[in-house]
This record gives sequence, structure tokens and C-alpha cells, in this order.
Amino acid sequence: MKSDRKVVRFDYSKYESSQVWDYETLQEFEFWGFHKKNGRIHIDTKRYKKACNKVGINDFMPEGLFQQRNSVYFVPLKIKRTDYKVNIFRDMISSLKNEWEEEYKPIFSKIKTPSDVYDNVRTAGICMTSCSDDYDEIELEAIKASIKREFSYNKIVNELYCMFLQKITTEIDRFTLLFMEDCGYKGTDFSFEHFLEFTENQIGKDRSLELFKSLNGYNCYSLLHKINNFLKHNSRESYKALLHTYPGNVRSVKAGTAPKDYQNGQFAGDWIILKDNYHDKVFDKLIGFFEDYCNKVLDEDLEESKWNYDEYFINAYYEMRNPVKYFGLY
Repeated sequence: MKSDRKVVRFDYSKYESSQVWDYETLQEFEFWGFHKKNGRIHIDTKRYKKACNKVGINDFMPEGLFQQRNSVYFVPLKIKRTDYKVNIFRDMISSLKNEWEEEYKPIFSKIKTPSDVYDNVRTAGICMTSCSDDYDEIELEAIKASIKREFSYNKIVNELYCMFLQKITTEIDRFTLLFMEDCGYKGTDFSFEHFLEFTENQIGKDRSLELFKSLNGYNCYSLLHKINNFLKHNSRESYKALLHTYPGNVRSVKAGTAPKDYQNGQFAGDWIILKDNYHDKVFDKLIGFFEDYCNKVLDEDLEESKWNYDEYFINAYYEMRNPVKYFGLY
């Protein structure tokens, strides 16, 4: 039997004559087509689009919001951003990326490079003589000092890289454990084996390792953990595990990058090889890994997870209700 109930749209006529950026009007939730009901936000999408266009802010208008549907009001699928587990990982890794770029990466510019040493020695030598016959000897001394500095410079840079890699891995594992606990996991510790077991319970089959290896960014995730394991234990066993899987990322006699074999207790950081700008690429690869995991294991829609929740639109309201501030006009 068809229902005779008809949804009555809110009367927005009082807003039609208002100035485009009327401050008082923009503070009203309903101006934007937002209506609170039973603790949730109900969105009149036609009004919302009209209000956004009127104010001139179109940054909070995801395409999926305007797909055809039978109901007048759109109710987001979730309430909080973190109700989508993928956003837990996105936000955590983005925070680490910002910390790297704003706090740690600038430190590298303060470390004296071989080129700096060359310039300093050469400049000092030239300042101490007025004889052009000394220039060849000064140049030679500058080159020798530069070469001598190269080993120390590379060692310091690599140690700093390794320190931050350990922080990245530790935070990833900590948040993964929190995510697993939120999904019902009863263990108190994290390990990759526990993560595999948890995943098997989620997908209902014992092919989690196969699934992991198929995920985008798996090699990055795996390499990070093998490097971290080597850095933690400084043992031949952890060295061999890294060498077996990722021979290009560790020094060895066979590859001609080490004069002798690794011995137990030697600092792992001196043996790890990282490509230039490795840290600049690792964050996006890790986000890709967890996005693929949440999509395939938890069936989360990666696009909708960016906007289909109440907090997204509440945040949009707070951003747009003061266009002068939003556009940086004061």
C-alpha cells in the first residue's frame, strides 16, 4: 500500500532577499539546507547547492551527494569521520607526513655537506694568501676535505632517516592495533601474524597473506617493517631477512656495497640503503596500502569515506558561514 505521507520542504523564501554575504543569515543552519533531526543532520541537497553557489564556495560539494534518489533529504551514511576506518589511517599518516616535512626535513639543510666543507676550506685558503701560485694547493686541500666529510655526512643523514622510519613504523602498528581492537580484536599486542589472523577472521578465509601481497603499496609496508625489525634487533637473523627480500636496501659483500659480512650487534643503520627522497614517497604509498586494505577487507567506499558523514557537512558549515574569512579577505 502506498503511503499518503508527503514530505514538506522547508520554506526558504525568507533567505531569498538577503544580501549574498549577510552575516546573520549565514549563521542559520537552515540557510544551507541543513536540518537537525534525532541527533543527525538531514540535508536538502537542492538548497545546499543553491546556498553554496550563492556564497561562491564550491569546495564542499561532492558529486555523490547529488545523485538521484527517492527521498527529499539526504542523511549521511556515517556520523563521524573515523566511522570509516580508512580515515583513521589517512589522518595518522598525513600527520606523520606533515611532521616530516615541517619539523624533520628542514633539519637536513642544517647538516654540513661535503660541498659546504669544500667551499669553506677553499674560501679560507684564498683569504689567507695573495699568491696565485697557492691556488692549486688550496683547491686540492678543499677537495680532500670534501671527500673526508662525505662519509660522515652520509652516516649522519642515514641515521636520521632510520630514526624517523622507526617512528613511522611504530605509529602505524600502534594505530593498526587500535583499529583491530575497535573491530573486536581481544589481543593486547601487535604483530604482523596477529594482523594476518585478524584479517582472516574478517574475510572468512585463510588467504590473508595472499590478499596482503596483492594490495597497493604492500612492498612499501613490508620493507618498512623489515627495516624496522633490523634496526630494533641489530642481529644477523634480521639482517638476513632484509637481505633475502630486499637485497637492494642493505649492504652486502655479494653486492659489493660492504667490505665484509655483517656481524651481530653492529648498528643496523650503517647497513641500510635508502634511495634519495625515500621519505617523500613513503607516506602516499602507505596511505594507498591502507586504503586498498579497507576497501577489500572492510568493503569501505574510498570516495564516500571522504565526505559521507555528518562531521563533513558540519565542518563545511563552519568553514562557509564566514566567507570573508574563508577567502582570506581580512
